[in-house]
Amino acid sequence: MKNLTGLTLGTCLLGNIAMADTLQPPTYVCQRTTQAILIDGKADEADWKAARPLSPLRDIEGPAIPDRTQIRMMWDDSYLYVYADMKEENLWATLTERDSVIYRDPDFEVFIDPDGDTKNYVEIEINALNTVWDLLLTEPYRSGNLALHDWNIPGLKHAVNLRGTLNNPNDTDDGWSVEMAIPWVSIIGHSNHPRRVEAPSANTTLRMNFSQVNWQVQADAAAPCGYSKKTNKSGVTLPESNHVWAPTGEINIHMPEHWGYVRLSSAPVGTWETQPVPPSHAVEQKLFAYYNQQLAYRNQHGHFNTAASAVTEGVSAPILTHDFFKATATVERTGECISLDSNATLTRTPATRHIPLVYLWVHGNNHPGDTVFWDKEFRNYAAAGVNVLIIGGTAEQIAALTPLAAEHGMQVYAWLWAVNRPGDEVALQHPDWYAVNRHGKSCHAPQDRPFVEYYQFLCPNSTEARAHLLTEVDKLAALPGIIGIQLDYMRLPDVILPRGLWENYGLDMSRELPEYDYCYCERCQQLFRQQYGRHPHAEADTDADWREFRLQSVADYANTLIERIHSHNLLAASAVFPTPQIASQLVRQDWSRFHIDLALPMVYYSFYNETPAWSANCTAQATVETQGRIPLAPGLHLPDTTAELFPAELSRLHAVSPAGIGIFCDDLFTPALQQALRLWLDKQMNK
Repeated sequence: MKNLTGLTLGTCLLGNIAMADTLQPPTYVCQRTTQAILIDGKADEADWKAARPLSPLRDIEGPAIPDRTQIRMMWDDSYLYVYADMKEENLWATLTERDSVIYRDPDFEVFIDPDGDTKNYVEIEINALNTVWDLLLTEPYRSGNLALHDWNIPGLKHAVNLRGTLNNPNDTDDGWSVEMAIPWVSIIGHSNHPRRVEAPSANTTLRMNFSQVNWQVQADAAAPCGYSKKTNKSGVTLPESNHVWAPTGEINIHMPEHWGYVRLSSAPVGTWETQPVPPSHAVEQKLFAYYNQQLAYRNQHGHFNTAASAVTEGVSAPILTHDFFKATATVERTGECISLDSNATLTRTPATRHIPLVYLWVHGNNHPGDTVFWDKEFRNYAAAGVNVLIIGGTAEQIAALTPLAAEHGMQVYAWLWAVNRPGDEVALQHPDWYAVNRHGKSCHAPQDRPFVEYYQFLCPNSTEARAHLLTEVDKLAALPGIIGIQLDYMRLPDVILPRGLWENYGLDMSRELPEYDYCYCERCQQLFRQQYGRHPHAEADTDADWREFRLQSVADYANTLIERIHSHNLLAASAVFPTPQIASQLVRQDWSRFHIDLALPMVYYSFYNETPAWSANCTAQATVETQGRIPLAPGLHLPDTTAELFPAELSRLHAVSPAGIGIFCDDLFTPALQQALRLWLDKQMNK
């Protein structure tokens, strides 16, 4: 069975895939500085405050850990800048000589592979004494070659700032920070590479990792630093902790194929941009899994394994002798053919196509507990070409369905209703959490809810409601196997319905109507008075400031939830109205301000009395309005189409090159539509 995540599905015949292979690799957009940066370990410039933090560190084998380290990056024509702030109650360090083995002290480490070939990468380690070990690895240690330990980076700037007293066990410290300016000339011009004085071009992608090494210590008056490392009952030193940005699945950070992706952006620091995981990532991981297992076999037997059963499924039969192999796999979404040989030389052919990911909304609260039903459904969805399921329901229902989706090669977003919370038993105990309209009517009262009974919208400025939703995010984030959380109803009620729905409710909504205009709670009006020094105008639909206040309130609410989602190393997506401009006008949702990794615009043309071509036009317009910063997966409304019309609608969207296509929803996804999708995808792949 094939699926467009990039590989023929199947179990690796050489062993279990490490936990790191099941995690999304972290990504980061590194943006340009706007001012001079003083390297003093404090990072108190405005640019540093504007720079977005990287996702939190995890245990090197994969599990989440308490978030105690925050890392940020920037760049300019001369340097790559790195800043890390670390919590630590016992500050200690002993090594003062450059190029000492710094990780024997607590340290912070930076790894940079400038071209992503897993070779010729830079490692920098630094301790709380500001002692540096900078080294160049022509290949990872697994190859058997030695690193260049005495290789120095000319012009490297580095400083530390201590929040406490070093080597004093008689007090409790707060932590320390590291600031570096790493010259591009040594990142991209080293070893046998010609020296280059210019920075990489914008949109260059680096592979990077970060590590924080710590040891368990105890106060020891006899030790020079006042601390000694703890030991077990046999006197053996307890192992260090290894907290990293991109887990490798084992206690070995020198597996660059697992490192994160860092894209150098031309945008000034503080601009919101996303960095999707490259479509080739899964294929490269599979090739390197094969490579690493062959190295392990050679270490044990003295030669590579030539048996046919040694070939990992999804990798073509390699050219292989006892001393050499070359394995190949294809990225189905792009047509790239990637090869990896026994010398770790990675080669690729250019992309020949762009196949969007297919997302399907699934009502997981239907058929609860019926795994036989869902196994059959998921098998059919995967066969049709669906890549990602957006599963709704309780946390328990999503948790039960996620492993089934994985068995059929599909990834899962948990589906979370955000501002609209129908039947939320916790929220319903707090009437003051709810949005209020211009007439003072609240969404809490059943008789006052707009349009339909399930419109139970919370106030976007209620701190208590936000805290409640953050707990809901945490609950979903704890579900094993999901790759992200999709926020739905991240908006206020429809102040103007889409044109095609006016007759359904007997309304003329050619202008804003007070009874559908939210949020006028006292909390929001007070915050507005504090910011603008006045009340909203009586004719509120003409008050640009009041409109802006509510647009930003919704965006702030969204970004609070998104930041929490990102803190769990998960992707954040949102179902949104067709374009930011339309969404702003209809539901106070300027989603161009959302810090999401994926937008799923609901381009349901029948709602607007439009033709099918309107969906593609809206998608193109949304790309313009977001300046291409947010990947789009426009959603198709299945009641609007038939199996005969479906391929043409898919082609129209495909022509405007979205990252994906959404399908709403599972209970309308008939076998005829599934077959039409499969045939359309096959046609695109064979062009």
